[in-house]
Amino acid sequence: MKGKVVSYIKNKKYGFINGDDGESYFIHCSSLNNHMDEAKLLKGVLVEFDPTPAPKGLAAKHVTVPDVYFKTQLVDFFISKSNTPKHGNIEQLHSISTRFFKDPKEGRSHIKQLANEAGCNAILNLDFEKNTFSSGNYRYTVHAFKGDLALVSERIPSNDLQDESSSQDAIAQKVMAFNRKFQLIQDREAGLRAKQLKKNYIGLYIVLGIVVFMLMAALSR
Repeated sequence: MKGKVVSYIKNKKYGFINGDDGESYFIHCSSLNNHMDEAKLLKGVLVEFDPTPAPKGLAAKHVTVPDVYFKTQLVDFFISKSNTPKHGNIEQLHSISTRFFKDPKEGRSHIKQLANEAGCNAILNLDFEKNTFSSGNYRYTVHAFKGDLALVSERIPSNDLQDESSSQDAIAQKVMAFNRKFQLIQDREAGLRAKQLKKNYIGLYIVLGIVVFMLMAALSR
């Protein structure tokens, strides 16, 4: 029977196939006629197999995966607190820490803008840090966001070898552009962040100096 892969979880070694008869078939990597074909078990790939009754339903046995080409494309933009994507492969990533913002929503929006500016399609390992800034006697909390700006791709089946080759070239160009843009963004953001911290430290030193002066004056009376 022929069918199409609808899902396959590599780390668990199993997935499911929709057969031409409309039934769902369980597939385990041990059922492959050629274990090297496991890398081809992606959503949409056509396979041939023997439909076999199993204790919990139907299973695909003696699975054959014909020659298939894959084109690589970027996944839709996403943000995750995890350092790895649930789906897709990391082509390139760079870590960044933003400047500080009073409003955390503004800070989160800012790191997303940086990702778009860099030409990447994911923010992984997203986190934030708090700091306390002061202006005279007024003290307030600020937030900076940090994470890994990344390019995440997926492989999808294709019947054209040219698609496979040209898509890989396109991804390589995006990686080079990302590397170039990120360095400019990183330098700019680091400079702005350093200015904020320096200004805050100067303000703290002034306040501390005034306090010390007042204490000394009180003690001298």
